[in-house]
Amino acid sequence: MKKNLFFLFLIIVLAFLLRFYALDKVPGSLNPDEASLGYTSFSILKTGADEHGKFLPLSLQSFGDWKLPVYSYIGVIPVALFGLNEFSARFTSMITGVIAVLLIYFTSLKLFNKRGIALISALFLSVSPWSIYFSRGAYEVNVATTIFLGGFLALLHYFQNKRVRYLFLGFVFFGVTMFTQHNYIVFTPVYVFTVLFLFRKNILYNRRWYASIAFFAILIAASYMSIAAGGGKKVSNLNIFNDRNTIYNRVEKLRGDNSPKNNFLERIFHTKYSGGAYQFTLNYLNSHSPNFLFDKGGEKLVHNIGDFGYFYIFDAFFVIVGLAFLLWNKEKKPLLFLVPWLLIAPIPSAITRELSGTRLFTIVPLFMLIASYGAYKMATIWKEGKLRYAACGIFVLFFIGIVVYFLEYYFVHFNHQRIRFWRYGYREAVKLTYKYPTYNVVMRGPENFPYIYFLFYGEYDPSIFRKEVTYYPPTSEGFYFVKSFGRYQFVDKIDYSNLASKSIYIDDTRLDDKKHSIFLPSGEPILGYYITGEKNEKSTK
Repeated sequence: MKKNLFFLFLIIVLAFLLRFYALDKVPGSLNPDEASLGYTSFSILKTGADEHGKFLPLSLQSFGDWKLPVYSYIGVIPVALFGLNEFSARFTSMITGVIAVLLIYFTSLKLFNKRGIALISALFLSVSPWSIYFSRGAYEVNVATTIFLGGFLALLHYFQNKRVRYLFLGFVFFGVTMFTQHNYIVFTPVYVFTVLFLFRKNILYNRRWYASIAFFAILIAASYMSIAAGGGKKVSNLNIFNDRNTIYNRVEKLRGDNSPKNNFLERIFHTKYSGGAYQFTLNYLNSHSPNFLFDKGGEKLVHNIGDFGYFYIFDAFFVIVGLAFLLWNKEKKPLLFLVPWLLIAPIPSAITRELSGTRLFTIVPLFMLIASYGAYKMATIWKEGKLRYAACGIFVLFFIGIVVYFLEYYFVHFNHQRIRFWRYGYREAVKLTYKYPTYNVVMRGPENFPYIYFLFYGEYDPSIFRKEVTYYPPTSEGFYFVKSFGRYQFVDKIDYSNLASKSIYIDDTRLDDKKHSIFLPSGEPILGYYITGEKNEKSTK
């Protein structure tokens, strides 16, 4: 027992170090969503409202993408303790990533009743590329997944001892996930009710059980109402059944090609529902593709690692082995909990127009649980002998080698290879403007949300910002681009033939003047600037 706790302690320390080390430097820049979450925490801390003046909202308008509020509410604590900076913005995700490693140990122990499997689960999650990557950025889905693990563990306790307080606690955790990240608005209710149905004969029905179900139903209704009142249009636009590209490629292109048509077949197969259903199936299958999971990752470059998969190669082997052993050994309890998770988790990603590492992050602890079961069975299936020790030794060396390979890529090369997708240079641009506090600032590219960096790094008073800000008309997708506030203006194009005096112009399309440029860590210019009246500005690196 003490030996197991000692190993668990070492794994937790490892998980903490991999997520805490250089947290404010790798990644080397905040992406816009991170800056928005951090500034929202700052705004709530100072005024009790978000940047748009909504008092303790259940849905954050943000850029028009309508984030859920739990991350920013929890983020008030690190912002209050450490100030508004990269570390405090990412602290919530970092610490919940460590807590997830502890939770998966107890979850695995409760599910499989083997301390060896539990330790392997914790170890696999502690060094998981997907978990490390998302724990080191301000990702709501990382927090939501940890909260879900807490609910899952409580549910396991409930089915073991039939005490309703564990069910109620689980429903509290499950309910919070639906106010943390959009995946869980779909995944949580479907998964929970599926498990309750599968274990319906093991439920002790009484008034407290029905009261707990009613409480959970209220949380589900409240989460859907908050989305409908806030980001309903945004969610609708992301739906593949309303996506213009899907409808054009699957429906309109076929309807308008002047080919001989059968009206009956056209009404069946050439509708947005049939086209959307086909795309849904394709997305669902692609979410389990080796290319997505073990090689390139999702389509959004800021949400993937690059030339490295979300999982290690050996994870694929152990997941397959683990599933095979679960079926072979007829492990009914684990299968009834894990198979629905495996089948339901891809749905939130499949119903949207692109595969995303954030929308599929739900499967990370699931894969670690199955892989750890497979690894344990492989390690114990052989009898004592040289073959067993040789195989275990080879695997340990391979395990250490591939983990070190990932860590070297991430901590050494990531800022040179991928940081351009994280809006690197915007922080440096903000710092440049500090040298000229009386100058106006004009920056190209409102669609990149540069305003949030001036709010974040300047700790701009939220109440003053609300009074000063003007917006461009919202886009067809519901995004709001800031036009101006205070001395800052954000434009589509800078007219260099009509420059104002005492102004700083920042432009991501003007990179020919190396003396007036902001550079990536790789040495490549990423932003150019021009200061009226200044002739000898130094370049910023």
